[in-house]
Amino acid sequence: MRRFKNLESLKNQITATRAKMNEIWNQRGYTDSEVLAVSIQLDHLINQYQQITYTKK
Repeated sequence: MRRFKNLESLKNQITATRAKMNEIWNQRGYTDSEVLAVSIQLDHLINQYQQITYTKK
């Protein structure tokens, strides 16, 4: 799992991964295995974001 030092780059990666997932979803449907794989990547990125922002408080 990639670690991000810059919160802005992590946000950009979340946005890009979400767009990728939506594109694959629209092309192949929500049950496609690639949609699931990208969804898992997105979950990991969001978890990293939450961990970083939670520990800053």
